[in-house]
Amino acid sequence: MRQPKQSQLIHTWGDYDFYLNTPKELTGSNKPFVYFYQLNPKTNKSERIRRYIPKFDGNKKKIAHSAKEIIDELLALLKSGWNPITNLQMEKEINYSSNLIECLDFWIKKREEAHANKAIGFSALKNNKILVMHYKSYLETSKKPVLKIQNITKVHIKEFLDQKAFERNWGKVTYNTYLVDLGTFFNYLIDMRIIKENPCSNVTKKNTRWDSSRFKVFEKDELLEISKILNSDKHFLGLNVATKLLFKYNIRPIEITRLQIKDINFEKDLLIIPNNKTKNGNEATFQLDKGTKTLLSEMTTGLNRDYFVFGGWNKPTPTQVCSEFFGQNWRALRKKYNLSPHLKLYALKHTSNYYDIENGASYEEIRQRNRHSNLQVTTLYIRERLFKNIIKSSTSELF
Repeated sequence: MRQPKQSQLIHTWGDYDFYLNTPKELTGSNKPFVYFYQLNPKTNKSERIRRYIPKFDGNKKKIAHSAKEIIDELLALLKSGWNPITNLQMEKEINYSSNLIECLDFWIKKREEAHANKAIGFSALKNNKILVMHYKSYLETSKKPVLKIQNITKVHIKEFLDQKAFERNWGKVTYNTYLVDLGTFFNYLIDMRIIKENPCSNVTKKNTRWDSSRFKVFEKDELLEISKILNSDKHFLGLNVATKLLFKYNIRPIEITRLQIKDINFEKDLLIIPNNKTKNGNEATFQLDKGTKTLLSEMTTGLNRDYFVFGGWNKPTPTQVCSEFFGQNWRALRKKYNLSPHLKLYALKHTSNYYDIENGASYEEIRQRNRHSNLQVTTLYIRERLFKNIIKSSTSELF
């Protein structure tokens, strides 16, 4: 940030720079003053905090001496947790000299406030709390010293993640998820001007490009068993319809949560997802088969067209369900019927792709239905199952 020409940097503490501004002419109401900048979390903008100094008849030495005294007073306040924006003494406020535990506790408190204000969802808050629980457990069991937040490095972060991954048998995706959440925590501290750099930035994520365990294709008997259960258990009616949209049309679960009754054209048997509801930002139109159309019609007939199709108790609701809604329902189904944990909800999408290809569908057809950018992405999700196929001989009679 460019400073006025009459400003001079006279002290630095942590991420705070203190300037002395001495006007060229000390006439009228013009007075010298000390100032620094503080981030206002409400506006997300830096505000200038000023403290005026007597003119001392223009005596520069006296002005400079007074400026240093004022800065000492400001530093004492900042170190004690003073908030210069509200001019209040914040209880248990974190600052430059806070340790890791204090910062983690403060962050969770702020995340709880954000959830109460509907700024973040319950799932996000829950995941943040689990992260903090694991971090504290790591510090306790490994008997690591609780470092000042300024002293946390990428080495410390990697040791924590590696130790917990070994202890709890985390997969690569879980490892990366915790790394991202931890990065969010440190980015918050950067916004608070407590640290300058995020120690997670240089920690390498696990490479999951060639992993397909998350998308393990269902065997035919597994697929038939789950289909039978969903068709017979009315408690999971909403999940039954949602999984049909996932399996038959490859509509992603997060997109399904955004569906509203007005997105369905029952006269033309079309489901039209507008661009603001799709993952890639492009409108998608699907031709509904008779069975899916009938189920959607039964769920939505006579209701407000602005209602979201899927809600609690298998009924459309005026508000959208959370992103984890179908995942939670799927886990409840697996638990109730003692189904294998390797049967993942999202794998239904790739299961239909595999069996369509097995039945003669082209890769390009599958790519278009998945709305993938290229065929490599389409193949990636089902390659593990393709490797298990029995290799047949060529049908050519030329040799």
